[in-house]
Amino acid sequence: MDKQPKQPDEEYPHHEEEHDGERHTTALLKFVGFVMIVLGWLQLLLAVSSGSEATSFPFVIFFIGVVMFVFGTVTAWYKYALMAAATLTGLVLHYHISSIGSATRLEKAMVVYGTIAVVAYFILFAKKQPVRRINLPPSQE
Repeated sequence: MDKQPKQPDEEYPHHEEEHDGERHTTALLKFVGFVMIVLGWLQLLLAVSSGSEATSFPFVIFFIGVVMFVFGTVTAWYKYALMAAATLTGLVLHYHISSIGSATRLEKAMVVYGTIAVVAYFILFAKKQPVRRINLPPSQE
């Protein structure tokens, strides 16, 4: 008995359309979060390297970007703990910097060099299995 080839409607369930929208949302969260991280980090890097003052605005941009990027990227159980830590850190720094007027060199340097250390760790030491992204069509044998 020959097996009947599957119809295209049977191969892909109708509820996958919802997943397409979800994938677009997570991609947008990753992109916008990354851009906000880079913009906040560049402002803080400029303030550290030139010795100029920085308000709490670059910190707020940076930590909102971290929250958005983590929400779009991390799928593990500790996702919300990371988001809560970034939110709390951003709010504490905003309150502290707003009360004294401008950020100290130590606060700016901790964010700038801490970001460099985290990125260097993931580039150099974190090993991930490559993800196969090509969905080959089923064989017609």
